Amino acid sequence: MQTIQDQLTLLLRTYRTIRFCDACLALKMGAFPREVREAAVLIGNEFQISSGRCSECLQEKTVVRSLAA
Repeated sequence: MQTIQDQLTLLLRTYRTIRFCDACLALKMGAFPREVREAAVLIGNEFQISSGRCSECLQEKTVVRSLAA
């Protein structure tokens, strides 16, 4: 079974040009936003966490995206 970090890494690499907030990622993954937030911090520097507009809900929030394919 994959960990939350593994699931998040795969999802972000699949949608590498899209920025997601924690809540939208949690909905896509079937997880809690807090789990996603913690996993995003742990997955490393291949990902960018910044302020911006979420591509899903279109709200200005902290968002994460993949920097590599």
